[in-house]
Amino acid sequence: MSKKDTQVLNHTDLKYLLIDSLKQYSEDITYISGNNPYTFNINKRIVHIFIHNVHESGDGRPNQDECRIQVNNTPNFLAAQNSGKPVLFLGYLADENVFTAWNPFIQTERINKKKTISLYSRFSTQKKAAEQGIAEYMDNDKQKIISFKPEHLGLYLENYVQMHQSDEGVLLALIKESNVSEETEDKVGELVSIERQKFTITHKRFKRDIAFRDKVYEVYSGRCAICGIQLELVEAAHIIPHSHVKGTDDIKNGVCLCTLHHKAYDNGLIYIEPDYSVKINDAKVRYLEKIHKDGGITTFQKLQIDKKLVLPSSHIYYPSSDFIKIANQIRGITE
Repeated sequence: MSKKDTQVLNHTDLKYLLIDSLKQYSEDITYISGNNPYTFNINKRIVHIFIHNVHESGDGRPNQDECRIQVNNTPNFLAAQNSGKPVLFLGYLADENVFTAWNPFIQTERINKKKTISLYSRFSTQKKAAEQGIAEYMDNDKQKIISFKPEHLGLYLENYVQMHQSDEGVLLALIKESNVSEETEDKVGELVSIERQKFTITHKRFKRDIAFRDKVYEVYSGRCAICGIQLELVEAAHIIPHSHVKGTDDIKNGVCLCTLHHKAYDNGLIYIEPDYSVKINDAKVRYLEKIHKDGGITTFQKLQIDKKLVLPSSHIYYPSSDFIKIANQIRGITE
């Protein structure tokens, strides 16, 4: 694998990658702040994530299968470390679409002694993880380094201590246990035991308030506030999500959107300004282009030209500008 084959994501891209990955695991996730490390609240637990693109190990390292990331002892890192919350170390290889995670306790000791450290893994392990969901590599210091697909990031954040102590067979059993299909019930803080190791699985989904939905439908006449469509394709969207401490079923925290625009809004592809104009998130579009998930963007952009929300007839039901500002921050639009 050559450097020119490897896609490189910038800091903004990596932020959206983490947000999108964690949302596959639980609805109870909030991006708080940060620019490497990034700070998240997942299932009511604060965690800092330091992440870089995985790349070749460089000159003087003869093993072509070897890869690495480098971590710097920056003020941002020190602030996260001094917060008392976990700081986790991740690499991302876009060509395989997998994360690699190193034991945070070992790396924290190393980086406290040196300004810059290199964290090594194997391209072959990441390829294996892309094929089977998760894989591990044991380095010469007997450290277990784990690679996994993005949908398992939340599981790793909840169980990183146990996962770095587990064999690959246990890890495979864990992700199988964690998988939730539409036909099964969500797992909320479920404690499972696999070969004497205990793991927590929290796929949290929030119940929808029917009264909130009905009121939003009523004040927006059952039409999408962006495109005006009805056709029984509209939903009551929360501006600040349930997972945030300020999330509420107040009508001023709601807007009626069709399923397409609701999903685009929740995923940060579009956002609302305090003046109620609707914008395409160009940074998210560039990220999607890099990971080859931008198909149909030209068609989608045509639906957004010069758009403002079509608001309820009474201003007392208008979305709160304060809620909109908070929503833009936690969706990664603004810092």
